[in-house]
Amino acid sequence: MLETNWKKELLTEQQKVAKDCICPTCGGNASNQTLDCNYCGNENLAFKKDIERITDVLGNLSEEQLKDPFVMISLLKLGEYSSLVSDLSMEDINKEYLSWSETIIDKLISAKELTVVDQEALINLFGNGDFYQNEKASVMQNLVIANTARQAVHYSPELVYGALQQCFCQLIKLNVKEATMEKKKLEEGTAGEAQSYIARIDEKNFDDFMQHGGTFILNTLGHEARHIYQNYKRYHSIVEDRNDLIMFYESIVRSKKPEIYDDNYLNMLVEIDARVYGAIIEQQFLKTMFGVSVESIKREYEADYALLTNHDTMRVIDDKKVHLEEEVLSSLNEDPELYDKWSQFHYEFVKDNGCIRFKTTSELIDDCLYNSDSAKNNLYYALIDNSRKRDMAMESRQQMSSSVTM
Repeated sequence: MLETNWKKELLTEQQKVAKDCICPTCGGNASNQTLDCNYCGNENLAFKKDIERITDVLGNLSEEQLKDPFVMISLLKLGEYSSLVSDLSMEDINKEYLSWSETIIDKLISAKELTVVDQEALINLFGNGDFYQNEKASVMQNLVIANTARQAVHYSPELVYGALQQCFCQLIKLNVKEATMEKKKLEEGTAGEAQSYIARIDEKNFDDFMQHGGTFILNTLGHEARHIYQNYKRYHSIVEDRNDLIMFYESIVRSKKPEIYDDNYLNMLVEIDARVYGAIIEQQFLKTMFGVSVESIKREYEADYALLTNHDTMRVIDDKKVHLEEEVLSSLNEDPELYDKWSQFHYEFVKDNGCIRFKTTSELIDDCLYNSDSAKNNLYYALIDNSRKRDMAMESRQQMSSSVTM
């Protein structure tokens, strides 16, 4: 926890600004001149009160306190609104930040102890992951994590957690701006979990990282960030390749038959994809921060890499091995509204005289030819190949049936 009340107050108020500067009437941004909405002109009272409170906090600070890097970080985060609460220009603020960050980076590289003041400023910098695009902040974040991973220096839990939060934001925020990360006590043996756009890291996982180091927690961050991106693509009907469709099909079947998840955990593509991504993030960190390539991690996930590329859709459902597509087709005909609700179905299925069926190979070829998005060509090629295999299997069954009848 931050020890000084004015720092707590400033941190609280700047977090409010980030939310309240958006006009509650139309969603537009407030003006830094009038504090009214640039778009609809309405007065933003909440935003004005936030600015007034921050001005009051800064106005009561001594000259020495105003030089605290914590204040400089707060002004930097306020961006264009900093001129409303301080006489410092953004040029002066950026200059101060650059000088301070270079000093901190030197300390982190040489694994020197940080002062309480510096740690508090870093906690402010990493707070809420809302400064993730700053290059210097990213360097400091990685160094805090690396020093903790190798147990070179013991920082405060708040600082390390802040660095991990910002790391998570770098992994996901460019794709999913609503995503957040939190630390929570999870079920025994669960390192992390993701629900909708919230990633949760198990408290024991974090405590183990603080006490023993290692890089497993980065694998967890990558894994849960990947789940959030999967959720985002599913909610927004984004299909980039065949795997997106398979993961979507898994979610549809799971909504009706939850047991599919536990019965097929190792073969669920949604988990294979997350395991591979988590491993990649851990490997990248080891290579970037420690200059090592860990072959053991690659070997550990070799089977997952293979499963990720073979588009296998065979799953155990109701104690029988079936293809996901067949199960999904059955669900669509039982509940036709699903077809209209989710556009992802329209790639492989078509509604025909009130019934839903697989598209024929010829129909899929036509879709591919008239598709204007060349990035989806591989998706259509995979669907066409799958359709041909289905046709061949059906033809084989018909031949067998015919021979038995004869």
